[in-house]
Amino acid sequence: MKKNYESISYCRICDSDDIELILNLGGQPPANSLYQSQENMPLTVPLRLMYCNECKTVQLGEDVDPEYLFGSYLWITGTSSTAKNYSKSFVQESLLRVKKEHHNLFIVEIASNDGTFLDQFQKYGCKVLGIDPATNIAKLASDNGIPTLNDYFNLEVSKEICKKYTKADLIFARNVIPHVKEIHSVISGINNLLSEEGIGIIEFHNAGLLLDELHYDYIYHEHLFYYTLTSIEALLKMHDLNIFDISNSPISGGSWVVYFAKKSRDKTKELIKAQASDLENQNNVKESWFDFANKAKEHAEKLTNLVLNEVENKGKIVAYGASARSSTLLNFCGIDSSHISVIIDKNPLKEGLYTAGSNIPIVSYDIGLENIINSDVVLLLAWNFKDEIINDLRRDGFNGKFILPLPGDPHYL
Repeated sequence: MKKNYESISYCRICDSDDIELILNLGGQPPANSLYQSQENMPLTVPLRLMYCNECKTVQLGEDVDPEYLFGSYLWITGTSSTAKNYSKSFVQESLLRVKKEHHNLFIVEIASNDGTFLDQFQKYGCKVLGIDPATNIAKLASDNGIPTLNDYFNLEVSKEICKKYTKADLIFARNVIPHVKEIHSVISGINNLLSEEGIGIIEFHNAGLLLDELHYDYIYHEHLFYYTLTSIEALLKMHDLNIFDISNSPISGGSWVVYFAKKSRDKTKELIKAQASDLENQNNVKESWFDFANKAKEHAEKLTNLVLNEVENKGKIVAYGASARSSTLLNFCGIDSSHISVIIDKNPLKEGLYTAGSNIPIVSYDIGLENIINSDVVLLLAWNFKDEIINDLRRDGFNGKFILPLPGDPHYL
């Protein structure tokens, strides 16, 4: 099979060649390379976390072909009730910061997926446009009444949108800016498309939480960058965009939402406090990341031993959540189909497929219930949605224990 990645020798943000290895998670298939039983297993790619000694940006050491990663996509935002509920508060928070009447607003979302969030803006009377590179997902959104451009957003695409529509009053990018190889073209495109009085919003996983709560399972090939508040502000400043406010998101186990504009605005007290904490906690210091790497290796060993103990005493266990982050966790720990019988997942696009690298069959929620109703334990891989999942399984008759891998040391619930 043709090699589908390239290793970098320079920082993607500042072009410095002074980049250093922090953590090597081994060769792993891209996390969403789920496959059918009769297909060849996907290629493995080095999964290395690097640190730029010049601009302090943490990033991966390899670029995987974007078309391979995003041309057809398996994550659907609307399958998560947590995400659907959050979409309502996200839109309310966003509109509070825009001064124009809602029915006059033009809202653009970069990597809009199935349009769950844009649908909420439409309910307020806003005109919306989504951009998403996944053909299957863009069609799903369009079929659901969300105008969606099937493309990769960049500076040239932003110019085309300006010609066909108008400048945007609000542009938002949720959990996508860390994915983007051509990052400067994307941020330039946001600047070009944003109106003079408009605001931009970027939601991104809080890299400080990787350090504080050991979210090493968030490291996978789609996530090229691991931004802190300091590094995301530096990136936006390179393109004359100014952060002025911040809020929290429950997605990915904890994310920042930063608000920015072309014109400089006074920073809110919440933003000032959060940025001070970012510096105080040394989230941008190389030594903090080396400490993180050591703790990740120790954690993986503890989780592996816990699972092996269950398997030796009672046979294979069941897991819940064939998420991208679970792929990193399983492959780094060496947990596979010899330990786990099936992984339950509500996403219909994943049903009947096998996990990348660990080769575990993925089953629907209903089939999964048949597997676990008399089980003693479930490994909760999608731990960031633990409340939602535990409530569902308890309601439907599962009375056993859960192994919660993160945050902190793996433990039973």
